[in-house]
Amino acid sequence: MSDISPPGEGTTKAGTAVAQPGDASDTWIGDWLLTFGTDDAVLPARQSAAPWLPGQREGAAFLRQAAACDRWRGLPLSILQLPDWTAWLSGELYGAARSAGVATAVTGLLEGRASAAALSGHFLLLARHKPSNEWHIWTDRHATLHAYLAANGSRRAVGTFAPAVAAAAGCTELDWEGLTSFFGFGFFGGDRTHFKGVHILRPATHYRLDDDGRLLSGERYRHWHHTPDTSRSYDETLEAFAALFAEVMNDLTAAGRIALPISGGLDSRSTVATIAPDSPAHARLWAYSYGYSDDSVETRIAKEVAAARGLAFDAFTIGPYLFDRLPDIIAAAEGFQDVTQARQSAVSGEIAAHAAYLIAAHWGDVFLDDMGVDPSTVPDGGLVDVAVGKFHKTGSDWLLEHLCRPHSRVAPQQFLRDMTSAELERAGAVTDPDFTIKILKTEQWSARWTTASLRMFQAAAFPRLPFYDARLVDFFCTVPTSFVAGRRLQIDYLKRYASDLARVPWQVTGRDLYRNGEDSAADVARRAVRKGWRVLRRRKVIERNWEVQFLGAAGRAGLERWLLRPGLVLHEFVAPRDVRTLLDAFARDPYAEKRGYTVSMLLTFSAWLEQYGRGVTG
Repeated sequence: MSDISPPGEGTTKAGTAVAQPGDASDTWIGDWLLTFGTDDAVLPARQSAAPWLPGQREGAAFLRQAAACDRWRGLPLSILQLPDWTAWLSGELYGAARSAGVATAVTGLLEGRASAAALSGHFLLLARHKPSNEWHIWTDRHATLHAYLAANGSRRAVGTFAPAVAAAAGCTELDWEGLTSFFGFGFFGGDRTHFKGVHILRPATHYRLDDDGRLLSGERYRHWHHTPDTSRSYDETLEAFAALFAEVMNDLTAAGRIALPISGGLDSRSTVATIAPDSPAHARLWAYSYGYSDDSVETRIAKEVAAARGLAFDAFTIGPYLFDRLPDIIAAAEGFQDVTQARQSAVSGEIAAHAAYLIAAHWGDVFLDDMGVDPSTVPDGGLVDVAVGKFHKTGSDWLLEHLCRPHSRVAPQQFLRDMTSAELERAGAVTDPDFTIKILKTEQWSARWTTASLRMFQAAAFPRLPFYDARLVDFFCTVPTSFVAGRRLQIDYLKRYASDLARVPWQVTGRDLYRNGEDSAADVARRAVRKGWRVLRRRKVIERNWEVQFLGAAGRAGLERWLLRPGLVLHEFVAPRDVRTLLDAFARDPYAEKRGYTVSMLLTFSAWLEQYGRGVTG
């Protein structure tokens, strides 16, 4: 097994570390899997080059690992041995827990001297209590590092790779209600997955299993609140955010070779704002961006942002890559996200060559904006209708009618509403309805869609997540919605603390942040000239990855292969003639009825079925 640790960042070989009592040791693995009741199942591995290693017995269970490899960087693992406990911490801790060290932070939790709520980071903690033979699992605050729990009779399993967890437990029946949320909302709702009996572990939750893998309890250790600090002025709030954000970013960039994705938006720009040219981290950072044409406005803006801070920078143009890399994309995201959303796959080789870690600025646009919920205009159906309206994907009707309705006990739209209502109640309401929707979106959309996309980065580098840091999230829970509405706080942060970056245009408006108002005559004229030039050159602005991947000859051939090839598992659930009718309509007008979404999600499901769904039952 090869050493995959970055130079100077640990030299332990993957899968071989054994910690001394009281100490933590670092290694890198691909995945882990804990099985109960059987150890002879045929287990799919994320990559064929890194199969599952023989399991080691822990009580009545078997714990096994898959190694990391070139196409799957995997995750850091720290192993801790104590007299009464053995613990495996996957991922990384942030803030005080990182400063204290894994051994100190985890020992405090296991010995009851600290709360799990004090642990910030992108992590999973698995631990075995030897005297009781119980297993304990803690997810992080936002379940950013996914694990799945499965049960089927006496066979049970938990692990980080859903297809292997399902296979170990012998779960083969599709969960059509889960698939209804996948097609209708773009993500699996609640704790559902593709398979009945396989559930994702929820955010901020402590699970207890007995020695046979039976679930004893699953309790939240941190609950949401929204308690605006009315004693703090807007300017004081802005100053507090700036200081705290700098602290978080300094922590996350303190070590390692780090990739810094930059877009035309504000979140990645905010991360760059914390990087001074003379900072210790500067030389270890590599910035990049990608767009859909060589003259992409996104990469042009990103280049300006990087240049303002003197960062090493590369721009990439995304061409047709999807069908060449589809198996790796399905393996990384495990079929939990539309495959066309994983455009970072196109540059994973470049990311891996430059960095071991990556700053992923996801969810900043949620915490640093409002949800657009005016209490005076909430419909009669209340926040459930608001949430369903925000989650519903136009283009899902064909999928719900042709795939889900024939196999579901409940009408798809009714199930989506009922599920949203249940999850809204579980999330817990606060006084501000706008923040209530933000909580629900974080518990569901983020935990089930956004963080699934992190695994596509993880194929090349391990993500670090500033906007999921507990310090920042706790701060956002004290900020009045009016302070962040319309990106106000974030825009003012950049104007006050990074004026060089505030002068770079924002892709959303085409203007710099000092002119974030109505268009000037010059703005209108410039857009007219650009549009006229595109018309003369007969060039359409490409805004979506599916346009790049599907609309050329290679894309059409790829769709035919994955959606209409004889013998596809997909055809057990939808008639080929119906798929042909959809593809013909897509070829005539790909933009009508949001068919790009329809075709992308159908492709995702078909590719998942071919890779992990052979032998499924409906």
